[in-house]
Amino acid sequence: MKGVKLRMRSNPGAAAKRRRITLQCYLMLALPIIGYLVFTVYPVLWTFAWSLYSYNGVAVNARFVGWENFATMLTKDFTYWRMWGNTLLMAVMKMPVELSAAMILAVILSRRGKASGFFRSVYYLPSVISIAVVGLVFSNLFSYFGVFNGILMRLGVIEAEVDWFSSKALSLTALTLAGIWNTFGVNVMYLLAALTNVPAEVYESAALDGASGGAVFFRITLPMIAPVFRTVLLLSLIGTLSVNEIVLVLTNGAPGGQSFSVMSYLTRQFVPGFISSHNLPPLGYGCAMSAVTTVLFAVIAFVYSRVSGTMDENT
Repeated sequence: MKGVKLRMRSNPGAAAKRRRITLQCYLMLALPIIGYLVFTVYPVLWTFAWSLYSYNGVAVNARFVGWENFATMLTKDFTYWRMWGNTLLMAVMKMPVELSAAMILAVILSRRGKASGFFRSVYYLPSVISIAVVGLVFSNLFSYFGVFNGILMRLGVIEAEVDWFSSKALSLTALTLAGIWNTFGVNVMYLLAALTNVPAEVYESAALDGASGGAVFFRITLPMIAPVFRTVLLLSLIGTLSVNEIVLVLTNGAPGGQSFSVMSYLTRQFVPGFISSHNLPPLGYGCAMSAVTTVLFAVIAFVYSRVSGTMDENT
């Protein structure tokens, strides 16, 4: 009985401690939750609400038009869908090269010794550099008298300087290379962390069985890092589809707006401060495009999750 009474007397203190810990947890979570609600949820709801209006930023001039903005975008304005084509083309050009190179480098670094820490930092540096700096670097590299033209002329690949921003294909190539350089290090770090967590005993058993390097990689390494690789693939896909700032800084749609991605097109045409005319931008119509873009992003992510989940079940 005495033991029971002692435990009962100590319970109020333990309960108070649990309440303090719970309060501390909620306080720590409050800031990111508030930030998510204010800077993510509210703008999305605001966008969907104003997509039903003819709205140019002046509330008194707003006029409810229902689904008219969506109907115009789907049946008359095909520029938006051409920008989607550019975005998907950049994803096809960028992701296979970026992920393959990141995987190869991560495997090499995982097998190195002390020097790997230095190389990890070197390859991650482009990911922390400002997009404005990345755009400046690559605009100089791809300029008419830039480094790339000089190298190609010395190698005899071209006979005269090439204007990299004079055609859609060359502009998209420059954007793809800049995007790979900017995000390459992040993928290397993710994959390197996954490779580090693979037990060494598995490789030792494979070596004793006489497995070749290719067999070890495809039958052991890839299956064991598959969850991380799928996450990296999803992040790379969403990041490539939502590419924006690098396009505005490097090409600004050159030539003639043909190299815009879907997000940079929306920013350039409908965000106040980016349009060159003195007229107020049709924000309601831009909100309709942004709403459709958000839905398409969600659909792509959902389809990818379902497909990757099905592959998980089959394996």
